[in-house]
Amino acid sequence: MKINRVNYLTGPNLYSFKPTICIELDIEEFEEKPSNLLPGFTDILLKVIPSLQTHTCSRGYAGGFVERLHEGTWIGHILEHIALEIQHLAGISVKRGKTITSERRGIYFVTYDYVEPKSGYYAFEAALEIVTAILEGNEISAEPYIKHTSDLYHLHKLGPSTEAIYEAARKRKIPVERIGTNSYLRLGTGKKQKSVQATISSQTSYLAVENSCDKDMTKTLVKSAGLPVPSGEVVSNEYELLQSAERIGYPLVIKPLNGRQGQNIVTNIQNDTDLIAAFRCVYSEGTSYVLERYYAGNDYRLFVVNNELVAASLRLPPFVIGDGYKTIGDLIDEENLNPLRGEGHEKAMSKIPLDERTVVHLEKSGYSLQSVPKKGESVEVLGNANLSTGGSAIDVTDEVHPDYCMMAIKAAAAVGLDIAGIDILSTDITVPFVEGDAAILEVNAAPGIRMHLYPSQGKSRDAGGAIVDYLFSSREEAAIPVVAVTGTNGKTTTTRLVSHLLQKENVTVGFTCSDGVWVGDQQLDSGDCSGPRSARKVLSHPSVDVAVLETARGGMLREGLAFRYCNVGIVTNVSEDHLGLNGVETLDTLKRLKQTVAEVVLPEGTCVLNADDPRCVDMANHTNGEVIFFSLSVMNPVIQDQLSKGMKVWYLEDDWVMFSEKGKAERFLPVSHIPITINGAARHNIANVLGALAAAHSLGRPLSELRSKVITFLSTENQNRGRFNVVNIHDRTIVIDYAHNPAGLKALFETVGHLKSGRVITVGSAAGDRQDHTIQEMGRIFGTHSDIFIIKEDVNLRGRIPGETVHLLYKGVKEADGITSVSVYPKEAEAMIQAWECSEPGDTLVFLYDEYTSIQGILQKIRNSKAVGVLQKAE
Repeated sequence: MKINRVNYLTGPNLYSFKPTICIELDIEEFEEKPSNLLPGFTDILLKVIPSLQTHTCSRGYAGGFVERLHEGTWIGHILEHIALEIQHLAGISVKRGKTITSERRGIYFVTYDYVEPKSGYYAFEAALEIVTAILEGNEISAEPYIKHTSDLYHLHKLGPSTEAIYEAARKRKIPVERIGTNSYLRLGTGKKQKSVQATISSQTSYLAVENSCDKDMTKTLVKSAGLPVPSGEVVSNEYELLQSAERIGYPLVIKPLNGRQGQNIVTNIQNDTDLIAAFRCVYSEGTSYVLERYYAGNDYRLFVVNNELVAASLRLPPFVIGDGYKTIGDLIDEENLNPLRGEGHEKAMSKIPLDERTVVHLEKSGYSLQSVPKKGESVEVLGNANLSTGGSAIDVTDEVHPDYCMMAIKAAAAVGLDIAGIDILSTDITVPFVEGDAAILEVNAAPGIRMHLYPSQGKSRDAGGAIVDYLFSSREEAAIPVVAVTGTNGKTTTTRLVSHLLQKENVTVGFTCSDGVWVGDQQLDSGDCSGPRSARKVLSHPSVDVAVLETARGGMLREGLAFRYCNVGIVTNVSEDHLGLNGVETLDTLKRLKQTVAEVVLPEGTCVLNADDPRCVDMANHTNGEVIFFSLSVMNPVIQDQLSKGMKVWYLEDDWVMFSEKGKAERFLPVSHIPITINGAARHNIANVLGALAAAHSLGRPLSELRSKVITFLSTENQNRGRFNVVNIHDRTIVIDYAHNPAGLKALFETVGHLKSGRVITVGSAAGDRQDHTIQEMGRIFGTHSDIFIIKEDVNLRGRIPGETVHLLYKGVKEADGITSVSVYPKEAEAMIQAWECSEPGDTLVFLYDEYTSIQGILQKIRNSKAVGVLQKAE
């Protein structure tokens, strides 16, 4: 068995709205060996992973998968279930999986949920190793694989605080993306985007963060606001330490001046000897420390966002409970095996440190790591209650007295923080504040919110949601409008046209298409940019007001969509193209892939569908948005039905573009006034215009504005490069286009038929990733509509051997009627020069290009030539 290809589909995709791994697997000789023909396999597998017996599979009930194993199912399907179960046993929340059988022998597309890519893929590798071991008769245990999957997951996933913000944004339909591998999130899109790193927001004052990191400055600011703080001083050596201790008086606390997360803090120091020991324990050369009075009482963390108290926790130092025979060190080791505890911030709780700080604290209490507490005896092993040092928390949000609530809000404001964690020591936070009963210890920037999310006792608080709600009051405030354009043909023209229609003063449109990426008038990238990576460039650009994104099949299969929701989804049509690639082997599967765009339209959004295409019409049943159909005929049954219901529709009637809403039809423009339609001859472009108008109008552009805009969109190199561009040179008409499938070629030649006066001379090729019968069909179309056809070959053969597509095209051409001449010039430039050289005044030359830059050079040479034959001799 071998893995041919792995795709991480991060966005909505053919299989799910959730992140999905798609693995192309070749099971080789096991194509002839389903599970019921593998002696003992099922019984051993269920012993290795007993929980597989709970899987429902397609049967819908527990045990359904086991039934399939006994009846006979294939290895790809089995690996899917194992990969899901290993992730589940590792504590990763995944459910969905599906294995698709390819038309190619032994090939399966195994798809399943994942949360974090490294652990998600490792689960499949583990499944493959487990199955291989069973088949080879080797002993195998699933436990090491489960543990390693869990380790990978917690190592690479977002930390609890950042993850809470991420999930809160998704719940509110606010776009959110992790940037890099740390805790940086981008929320929102385009001009509306903001960001957070951990719990610091892009609106957090840098100066406030600096103030909070300087404990002495924090104390000064809080004290000047009239709030209680412990008396203390800054020290940097043992002499200053003892002098300050004498002035302040015991008991004392020592902590770094610029410390964080409770690191290197020693509390409740009772005398000079313990103070010197504590100082030497935490000392680092060049570091200053705060020495302050220790207050007895409970340690509270109050979480404030935008001048509101969101959550409050009572923090408890880490402790162990004796059993009468284990040492304190052993008990700490045992507690650190608790699955809720992890390294750093990866899990709900942190591991209890076993270092000099622990030793010093235990010594103050008369213990050591070798002490054996009595059975039931509770031993505090560290004086610091921070979660980062192994502490735990009890939610007390509903019990906080208004005095303390206001104290926390004022402390955050005094330091200047919009998001803050305020540490308060108090005998009782539930009663009114009394002078001397409480003190503010710290005001923290980037406060961890784990304790509020996963309290040891009490109610979990939506601390992440509070941060998101502070940044954005709604999705509309966070996300720029997104128009997604998909279909088989017409995507690029429709995308460019929608962008043109939406452009106006003070509105920056960003768009992607198969020709590049633009933000306003600036081109950011060139080449085929119709996939998710290019879409993300636009969505993340801080100048963009609205995004128009061509959404092609390749990118959707490679990564899924770059967005979870769109405001407008346009599906131009669905016809045969690229079948047999990456699991899309039938027209129905291609339709379901394109349908993904319709499925992610927001309920308040619009889905624009071609009523002349039955597959597009069916998509109306799979979208939550308002459906607007368009058609080239008012007599289309779908249009007639919509008109009778008073729904919005765009259609063609008596060579007029029409719009109807609420039973009232309005003439928009004659098609002859819309340049891109070539006086109505380019019916495929009329369809593109109808879809684009429906999209732009749904985003609030008035009809009057759209009329003035649509007549200024020309089929030229500047506005619609390579899409039925028509140039006239030396009494010849040259048509430049990118038609690359049977439906596109038919539409192209239908329009050419309205332009020609002489012969049609065509230069064309076929992409190697088309199926044989598709390439032959393209050859028949070329042959039927061309008087002279010159076959060229794309530079990228896409898996074919040299000359293979040429042969298939030639075979198709010979099956056509009426062609007078066919020849082969593999190089694109040579083929086009040959077409020009054999042309006569009045001829129409159709140039189908692979690289547009070659077209530009050829046209310039033709313009500069004075007679036929010159170019060929020059070449």
